[in-house]
Amino acid sequence: MPRTSDSVTVEDDDELTQEIEAQVNEWSSNSNECFTVQLVRGDGAVTASFKPEYTYSMFGDEEAIFGYQDLSIDLTFRAHDLEPELKFSYGKIFEAQGEVRPTDIIEALRDFLPQSAFKSKKSEDDAADFQPPGEKIHTYKREGKTYETWCASLSDERAKKLVQNVQILIPMFIDGGSLLELEQSWTAARWKVFLVYEVDQNPSDKVSPYSFVGYGTSYRSFTFPDRLKTVQFDDFSPSSQPLEFFMPPPDGKTNELANPPDFDSPLDLPSRERLSQFLVLPPFHGAGHGQELYNTMYKHLTAPPNVREFTVEDPNERFDDLRDFCDLLYLRQNVPEFAALRINTDIPEDKMRMDVNIPTELIVPAEVRKQVMRDTKIMQRQFDRLVEMHTLSFIDNRSRSRLTKKEKSTNAHDKAYFFWRLYVKQRLYIFNADQLKQVEHTERVEKLESALDSVLEAYSEMIDKVKAKEKSDVEMGDVNTSADASAPKRKRPVIDDEEDDDDEEAAGAENEETGPNTNGHKKVKV
Repeated sequence: MPRTSDSVTVEDDDELTQEIEAQVNEWSSNSNECFTVQLVRGDGAVTASFKPEYTYSMFGDEEAIFGYQDLSIDLTFRAHDLEPELKFSYGKIFEAQGEVRPTDIIEALRDFLPQSAFKSKKSEDDAADFQPPGEKIHTYKREGKTYETWCASLSDERAKKLVQNVQILIPMFIDGGSLLELEQSWTAARWKVFLVYEVDQNPSDKVSPYSFVGYGTSYRSFTFPDRLKTVQFDDFSPSSQPLEFFMPPPDGKTNELANPPDFDSPLDLPSRERLSQFLVLPPFHGAGHGQELYNTMYKHLTAPPNVREFTVEDPNERFDDLRDFCDLLYLRQNVPEFAALRINTDIPEDKMRMDVNIPTELIVPAEVRKQVMRDTKIMQRQFDRLVEMHTLSFIDNRSRSRLTKKEKSTNAHDKAYFFWRLYVKQRLYIFNADQLKQVEHTERVEKLESALDSVLEAYSEMIDKVKAKEKSDVEMGDVNTSADASAPKRKRPVIDDEEDDDDEEAAGAENEETGPNTNGHKKVKV
């Protein structure tokens, strides 16, 4: 009898659990599927309509909204000034029972939208007079349509408001993306926003010609005068001025011993520019807008002489592809010294002894690399990878089985490939030295070879894309390299989704279940 009673109790519990789950499912909605974002012009025309990829920042890890049936959430932006309006509707709502009550949708979104989003909007009569904040820095065409890129400081209240209106899209489309903190004016002055608009050449009288396409942000931080050279103190250099220029004497009196600084703003000090956020709306993917925006940001941000380096914050894999494509294409087409780099196979025998380090400074001339890196202001890890891609592109034979004669091979391509592999292995080993030193020599060699194979595969794919672009007059969007959701995922296995910021010093992989880090911030499976 007890055994039968226990069995009945278990069955009853299972039935109750199933009944509860059925009710929860009946009143639950997937927050990605029921959410729609639209951009609408003043005449009611919808310029873009799409659904978010992620909503866990708003509705929790399960991305579920409880308490509604036939739920529909609509977030509408005015296409020109991005003023948002939130509306939602449903067929039925769950009647609260104690602490079990429907999800408060407005409360869940309150931290991601300005207060104006929760109020009904009226038509704006001045929409036709709207002009994006800042200055127009780039114009281009795609399929007969005109696009403009505008740049503004976020100390500009109009620019700041635009970003605050639309930045809810960052956590919706960038995994781990977060909102900017712009409360302090001195911080806002370091930020820039780059806005891409489609421009109607024949707009109606009361409709703005500007329709939003995407945007990027950047942040300027201070750095040493030149991180790649010995510091030279110059009496006329802002970075060489005494601290009295920045800190007044305790008694509040003027320091007569100090000369006035030779710069108008702290932003004129030696700095680094960090690309922070980067987003092209899904309906505009695949047309090369991401490439246009990235190239425009890079050229504009590296133009000031006091900017020493251009970096990227937490790039994801799709952005890495876009960045590699744009950087490699730019260097090959615009920097002759880089374009001329090749693997040098004429290495003295005494430099190839087993008891000396790999002569990377000879395999690819170190002084040329350093000078090009200084001139282009591309950060070192990225630049090293671009050198590796570029030099590999001139090596046709890429078979490890042909390398039995190593540096003594009579085949020029085999010999170059042997030295290229040495060159890349040296970087991979240095970057992962802490991890590799913890394993036996045999395993160390296997891990390094595995990492190199992954690098080779990724590089080969990128080289093919760049060469196709160089040989073609087709618009950039026709080469499938844009940073959009429809781009094919890279075959290289990646298990670390949280890439390091370019601004941080590289650190070796520490996870015992992963192999060496292949490009400065990604790990490959063993």
